[in-house]
Amino acid sequence: MTLTQCGNGRSPVRTLIVDDAPLMRKAIQQILDKHDEIEVVGTAANGRECLDKIKELKPDVVTLDIDMPVMNGITAVKNIMVRHQIPIVIISSLVQDGYFAFEALRLGVMDFVPKPSRTSGDNWEEEEDIVRTRVRAASGMQVNRMRRVRRQKKPAAAAKTGGSAPPAVIVMGTTLAGPNTIMHIVTHLPPEFPGSIIALQEIHPRILQPFCAHFNEISPLEVVPVLEATQFKPGRVYMGSTFKGISFKKSSEGSEEFILDVPDALPSPIDGLFESAAHHFKDRTCGILLTGVGTDGADGMREIKAMGGLTIGQEQDCCVYPNLVEHAIRNNVVDVIMSNKGIAGRLKSWVKQKAR
Repeated sequence: MTLTQCGNGRSPVRTLIVDDAPLMRKAIQQILDKHDEIEVVGTAANGRECLDKIKELKPDVVTLDIDMPVMNGITAVKNIMVRHQIPIVIISSLVQDGYFAFEALRLGVMDFVPKPSRTSGDNWEEEEDIVRTRVRAASGMQVNRMRRVRRQKKPAAAAKTGGSAPPAVIVMGTTLAGPNTIMHIVTHLPPEFPGSIIALQEIHPRILQPFCAHFNEISPLEVVPVLEATQFKPGRVYMGSTFKGISFKKSSEGSEEFILDVPDALPSPIDGLFESAAHHFKDRTCGILLTGVGTDGADGMREIKAMGGLTIGQEQDCCVYPNLVEHAIRNNVVDVIMSNKGIAGRLKSWVKQKAR
């Protein structure tokens, strides 16, 4: 594509593809070429070549492999985020080793996407579409607002209670680039935090479990991936994917114990989570909308407010995508707007009040 404008008047997303395998560079280019609003301006075979090509080609977005010679993808991410602040979409086959997904998202990439494969059992067309969608959306990311999460020594774990319901339930919703924000908030909580956090983020289900395993290394609270029905306990962080969703249900009739259920894909998974929490926990529910694209979450926030719960929006100036929060604000369903650190502080005081 050589035109400066797409058919809808927007400039195409100038994209640099970085992968050490020539066949994979060609395959990713063929995937991206199917989208009229994406223009592949160049390719590179490793991180060092990528840095040179960025200076030469000035791309809007970089797609980046992890396992490469000369300079690997993680080192390249660190350099790009400091020197150029260009949105990065990781496209890698290193899915099962969650270290790479965790590190990339901790450092501030837009997303970590498994390489599409015709032999992995995935839906090829759906996986292709995810790659194109991520690259197109990455062009709107305000990278200058992204902050890497500091690696810190995990504090000593506090004694956890059993299966009884927590004194307060915090539900968080975010879409693109959200895992980084969730990490920022959770790492500012104390290990004795008695509330439970359930966070929905737009992360590929294949990455969720290994990502959580490495998040556990720095989180003061136990991080539990929710990919199937999971027992709900106090003092944990439960993380799910918007590819599906999460809802609450009682473990048995008349019981005070709950199970986190994974329903089929929902059109508005954040709304579904928020509404389910409000229904079961009433004024002991806090709903938090974070960075993201779209309008999901506002209806759920309205339900939480109606039940006497607290609703918090991340400060727009902190959001790499402010759309979710701005939509909720326009609908008058946000009680308070706070920074990441401010949200953690408010949760500590709010949960302490609910635990009395």
